[in-house]
Amino acid sequence: MQQVRDYVDDDFLQQSTPRPLTLEIALGVLGEHLLARPTQTVLHPLFVLSLAAIFALLLFRAPSFLLALPLGLVTGMLIIGAYRVWLRAWEDIRLLRDGLVVRAHILKLRPNRTLAGDIDGALIDCAIALTPRRTYVGSIWLVDGHEALRLLRQGRLAVLCLPRTPGTWRVLDPIASEVRYERVGPPVAIPQDI
Repeated sequence: MQQVRDYVDDDFLQQSTPRPLTLEIALGVLGEHLLARPTQTVLHPLFVLSLAAIFALLLFRAPSFLLALPLGLVTGMLIIGAYRVWLRAWEDIRLLRDGLVVRAHILKLRPNRTLAGDIDGALIDCAIALTPRRTYVGSIWLVDGHEALRLLRQGRLAVLCLPRTPGTWRVLDPIASEVRYERVGPPVAIPQDI
């Protein structure tokens, strides 16, 4: 979910936690995640081959026990895809319900450069002060490098984060570029000389 402001306004985020969520907000968040990347499951080669095998077996009127393997693969991939969508949507619903609005300090910009030297996307490292003694360092990937440079010059961002799950956060400031928050592994140390 790129912008949590699409479903709520500033007054909603200023309410004390836990904020009351309407069914409309929850369904909107879930719908956005359903439509965000449906191709990961549907266009997966194993999924397409399994569907083709099912149609071929049905066309040739094969015994039903032969349908079990491709049908099981299709069903399993759909269940796993639905579970991933639910996890992402649940994270955003928890953010809207229990998240704190704080300021994040931009520590570093790690650009991805083209062969010509232009910035083609960038990773921005942010320090989020959750409590006086607890600070989380997280990263976001911006597709547009110029937008990343603009944010670096800005220096600070308004973010919504969960204090008990510091890896769960979203930027509240308007960003024109596509943003990715996904964590793909354990936290890594920020390189000093990039």
